[in-house]
Amino acid sequence: MRYSPLAIHCTSLCFDVIQSYYFDEMTVEDIKRSKAEIYLLLKGRTYMLPHQYWREDLFLDVVANSVVEVLYQCRHHRSKRDVDWVLNFVERHIELAVDRAKH
Repeated sequence: MRYSPLAIHCTSLCFDVIQSYYFDEMTVEDIKRSKAEIYLLLKGRTYMLPHQYWREDLFLDVVANSVVEVLYQCRHHRSKRDVDWVLNFVERHIELAVDRAKH
């Protein structure tokens, strides 16, 4: 399977957090609160035309939610800390977000 550059970036971001010294101490609320920061990091990696900002917001929200979901899953299930699982999960959500943004 081919992965988008954004899926690779998101996977790298996930593993930066997962491999940090504080990850195992993060609560569900900590992970939930990190969404705003994740959104801004992703926004720095994407760009859409000014007349499509609402689509960009929708797209980034879906992708940021997928990163948060990966962090939830990896926090509670060590078996999910697998690069292939994370890449596939994020790529699927990016594809869904692209499809939604088109309509």
